[in-house]
Amino acid sequence: MLKKALEIIVILIIIAGLAFAGYWGYNTYIKWQNKDIEKSKELEVIELLQKQQGTILTLRTEIAEIEKRVVTDTLKEKVVIKEEAPTYEAKKTEIIELKKEPEVNKEKIEVARVEFEDRINEFQASPDKILINTGDGKVVIYEDKDGNLVSLESGVTITRHRNVEEVKKELGVIKKAIEKDKDFNIGIIYNDDFTMAISYDLIDWKKFSFDVTAYDFESPKVGVDIDYRITDNIKIGAGVGLLDLKNMQIMDEKEFYLKLGIEF
Repeated sequence: MLKKALEIIVILIIIAGLAFAGYWGYNTYIKWQNKDIEKSKELEVIELLQKQQGTILTLRTEIAEIEKRVVTDTLKEKVVIKEEAPTYEAKKTEIIELKKEPEVNKEKIEVARVEFEDRINEFQASPDKILINTGDGKVVIYEDKDGNLVSLESGVTITRHRNVEEVKKELGVIKKAIEKDKDFNIGIIYNDDFTMAISYDLIDWKKFSFDVTAYDFESPKVGVDIDYRITDNIKIGAGVGLLDLKNMQIMDEKEFYLKLGIEF
């Protein structure tokens, strides 16, 4: 009786661990997906501009006004950083001035510091940072979270021309990754015999996935496996059976198996 109870407890712990791993993997994937969703929208915008040659699309952010248009095979972008824009340098100057009377400007300083930290975080997160010597000074240009070139300074105009097909190719790879939303796969398992199986992806990483799999439905079992995606929806992998669901116990003899699955 005690042994049976211990086996059930161990099974519940394993199931809870798998559930936690799945929850963690799902949330990690959602964060990654939401991070890149704007980039897929940018691809749709560029494709629309390419169809409507010469049409100017105007976007406004907190610190800039951005114009985009496609002429022949070139994406032309003009970014104007407004004079009154809350850029890094503008907020730094504002904080210095406010600190001349710290008690009077205490609340304003806190607000300005938050905006200043936002600019710092945005700059640090940028994959590209460009320093331009203008003769009289220096201008630092970087990419904001939406891929637009912006500046640490106010009152700056930036013009960028890029090959539209190269931009689409880069964004298209990201969009293709976002479009993958296949968590289940059904397939065949071989372990001295063939049996149907259904799997759920707990964690995806590049072309690999860590799955929990139910199989052998006459005598139901659950295993875990690592799969490799050989096409968009076909996976091969190997795993080991852990739980005998029919008898509600951990399997005394582990069953190793090979798997061929199709995602849906």
